Amino acid sequence: MRVRNINYTEIDLYTNMLPYEGSRLKDILSSWLEKGITRLDWCFVIEDNNKFLGRIIYGVFDDDLDILNIDFIDAPKEAMEKLLCHSVKEMGLKGFSKIINHLYSDKNNFKEYKDILLKIGFKITQEKRSFTWTQNYIKESSKRLIFKSLEDTGQMEYIEAIKEVTEGTLDEDDLSSIKEIGYKKAAEKYFNELKDIDFNKKWWKLAYTGDNDLLGLVVPQRFNEDTGAINYIGVVPKRRGNGYINDLLIEGTRILSENNITKIIADIDVKNFPLEKALMDQGYKFDCEMLVMKLSL
Repeated sequence: MRVRNINYTEIDLYTNMLPYEGSRLKDILSSWLEKGITRLDWCFVIEDNNKFLGRIIYGVFDDDLDILNIDFIDAPKEAMEKLLCHSVKEMGLKGFSKIINHLYSDKNNFKEYKDILLKIGFKITQEKRSFTWTQNYIKESSKRLIFKSLEDTGQMEYIEAIKEVTEGTLDEDDLSSIKEIGYKKAAEKYFNELKDIDFNKKWWKLAYTGDNDLLGLVVPQRFNEDTGAINYIGVVPKRRGNGYINDLLIEGTRILSENNITKIIADIDVKNFPLEKALMDQGYKFDCEMLVMKLSL
């Protein structure tokens, strides 16, 4: 077995070796390559007698190196471990200092991936619960909020809003980032990470009360043709506990649904019980567990 990078002539074979969450990985990979999120020398394959056994794709969102995809075809554990160890070493030689991976419990080989990642030095930094919405109706909004898009407010106002809603957050990943670089830089970093995923200024909303006081925000984003996510949502501290999170969820869900998104994902920290309750109240259903795993190179 050997590990190597792929070339352009192998993209079809590489992306079709296994299905990818109901979508065409070729289209997604092409988009990542076009946007500079990944490069072919960040795409690795392990093969045996010219047969592809597994693939791993790395990508960068705001200078953070993420594992974007791991997949194997009935590969033995030694193939999984060899691909991960070799590719991690190669990415370290390219100057990266940290790798992040989001691992979902409904994915094939979840336990094997988790065990191997832990074995080679990854640490579990956050446990999340993933919820999905696949209904064809949306609850009525209370209409007590005024929504303005990022197109209306501008980037600096939106970053300031992110800073405000992360105060007192229950999200372990946000807390870690705030502790490391402070509220303002953490907000700027997260804004840029979200931009790299999907940047539709009309969809990103800030919410205000009738007297134009900031209430919170919601960031609905498209992943592919029919799948999207409520990728960030929050209420400012002084307004929490009044059910406003439901208004934000309804707005984000409405935007995605009206733009032909039929599956909406929301990943939340296991300790975020208020948001979990709100998601279930709005028709979201628990789907799977998710681990955030990080490795310092």
